[in-house]
Amino acid sequence: MASTRSRGDGGLLYWGLKVLAGAAGAAVVGAAAWAAKNFYKSSDAAPGPPAERAWHESEESSDEETRERAKERLPRSNTSSPYKKPSPKQGKMDKKTLLHKLRRYHDNLAEIPQNEIDMAKEVTQIIATAIRDFIKTKKPELPLGDLYADGHVYDGMKVIRADQTTIMAPMSLDVNMWELVPGEETVLCVPGWCLIRRQNVDYFPMGTSGWDHFVIGGYLSPRVVMKMFIRMVQENIDWPSLSHCFGFQVRPKMRGLTAALDVFYGSDLQHRVQISLTPAVRFENLELVARPHPATLQAARPDGVESYQNLWRESFMEAERIKLETLEDELGCHRVCLKVVKAVTETNSELRALRYEHLLHLLFHLCDKETRWEPDHLVDRYEDMLQYLQGALAQGALLHYFDESVNLFADLPAETLQTMHKVISLAVTHPATLLQR
Repeated sequence: MASTRSRGDGGLLYWGLKVLAGAAGAAVVGAAAWAAKNFYKSSDAAPGPPAERAWHESEESSDEETRERAKERLPRSNTSSPYKKPSPKQGKMDKKTLLHKLRRYHDNLAEIPQNEIDMAKEVTQIIATAIRDFIKTKKPELPLGDLYADGHVYDGMKVIRADQTTIMAPMSLDVNMWELVPGEETVLCVPGWCLIRRQNVDYFPMGTSGWDHFVIGGYLSPRVVMKMFIRMVQENIDWPSLSHCFGFQVRPKMRGLTAALDVFYGSDLQHRVQISLTPAVRFENLELVARPHPATLQAARPDGVESYQNLWRESFMEAERIKLETLEDELGCHRVCLKVVKAVTETNSELRALRYEHLLHLLFHLCDKETRWEPDHLVDRYEDMLQYLQGALAQGALLHYFDESVNLFADLPAETLQTMHKVISLAVTHPATLLQR
């Protein structure tokens, strides 16, 4: 069913591009001109492979070596899954009616009009170009790879609005100078997190690496790295000149340890996209991202919280995308089911603590038990997801599909889990209640 929501405005550049008058900053003008030229050339072109798309879509890496490394992380089986097959449902709304409701909910709410997605990508591209040019001009000493756009707008899993994207900043580290320390091997005992330790200082003295200025206590600090990017985004880049050139408004977010921008665009600036800048590090087949550990965000912080500030979060994004692709074929309803449940959690204030990561790994566990994912089985799989989610919330545990030592619910308070359990328990009995808007 086609979306009934507004299709928005026309192409961003046709209504947004203006003549930049006066003596604006040379770097920003150059970025704007470069972006405009390339967008006019590539507006109708299909996205290229990652090696050619430093500033284009990054839906999925086509680099064979990267994909092979990610495939190695996929478990061959998951016999230790704690989930059991749900019991047969009785006394529910008839399946035909519920199937109609689910499809209508997906088409009218979860699915995003393509022109909104395209406009969000254009804005992200322009911002990414400006950041890249600033780094090359003002921070050439930083060993960074090509920045690229990412997020669920690019992998097709964003729901409701195209209002969030990410710009990944790959950090280049010399393995002769840096060593990875798994979190479970430290005194903190935190699986799913890692420390990056400076090593071989006798052969490579401090100052040899461009990242040595971000070392705290012998470890590369994601907190210090992120603060540098925050200052760059908030204070150093001339956003007013860029905004004037393209007819949108950029507002740096001033709270928290996140380098993020709110960009308002459209004929009346009625559309908004939040763009986050995320530093990332790759060690062989392992990718880490700079994300604060939950312990550093708690009001009552544990002893030794400073040690948690040096932790990098392990990312399985590549393996997750490959796994989802291997599960779904042209007739599968995996994505539809996942996007419906994702939209449900985003529109229900009591379920917003559930992240996409939770739902995706729940789906992976369910796929180990259920093999029928044809479109006509959408109702059964939707109800199964609710029942499995109910069980995981009751246990207070949802195991990471690729690393069972990680409990994805570990950072959620018990009260939050109990509240969500009550809501999902009601939905298990009456599956259509969550689809009401």
